[in-house]
Amino acid sequence: MEFNSRSHGAWFCLLLAAAAAGGARADEAIGVASVVRNNVSGVLPSGAVRIDSGASVVRNEIVKTAEDSSTKLVFTDSTNLAIGPSSIVKLNNFVSAGPSTYGKATIDVAKGVFRFTTGHSDKRAYEINTGVATIGVRGTILEGERKPHRVRIHVVDGIVNVRTKNGRFCELRAGQSAIVTDLACARIVGFNPGFSSEFTDVQEFSALQPGAQEFSALPPSEQGFIGPENPAMYALPAVAGAGAVAGGVVAGVSNSSSNGGGSSPQQTVLNYLLLLNNSSHPASP
Repeated sequence: MEFNSRSHGAWFCLLLAAAAAGGARADEAIGVASVVRNNVSGVLPSGAVRIDSGASVVRNEIVKTAEDSSTKLVFTDSTNLAIGPSSIVKLNNFVSAGPSTYGKATIDVAKGVFRFTTGHSDKRAYEINTGVATIGVRGTILEGERKPHRVRIHVVDGIVNVRTKNGRFCELRAGQSAIVTDLACARIVGFNPGFSSEFTDVQEFSALQPGAQEFSALPPSEQGFIGPENPAMYALPAVAGAGAVAGGVVAGVSNSSSNGGGSSPQQTVLNYLLLLNNSSHPASP
């Protein structure tokens, strides 16, 4: 395929839009990271940043914890979500129903362990997607572990409704546990994902708000690249399509920042276009 000047212009506009997206996301904050242990990162179309304690999180952000790392998020409706080590979670489809409530909120768990405690929103507003099943909430403290092709669930308090990928349904009440696949929901003895008390204690968003810090305010030296493990199941918005290809632009921006270099978004875009141009015109032997 010929990589002409028109192609350059289209890619350039698309990538600049992706690079500028981060500045517009401050208004979309849906909560804060009240507790952060070790290495926790967030991924957005604009790039990847390290999440520190007190940093804001936004809708459609992918939160990733490294090995021996964990975080606790408190949303604006005071719902709590603790995320354990080596986990990937997307904060998807948060639709406000008022100043501190949501009419719809979906959390996608790609892998790892989590603990979920409902806040002030209608309990039915929340859904937790695990790939093999969707968990409907009915006033709940819920713990789970997502592994390939299955999820373990334990209900600490309240009730959850589980609907498997192929349409099977089961209800779990306080004290009950199950292994769920896309075919079945089988009761088991409960399990402990190992969260410490600082991750399980419920916190109110209002008490954390004064210390909240937008991720966009983090200096370049504190930004870090999340790596090429970004799960394909989580498609970023279309405007970021080019910027997310193989982590190309994200890697260029974040690696420069972490090394103290600090390339501008425009320079990164130009470097990426050069890379594309070279790859489409391989050198003659």
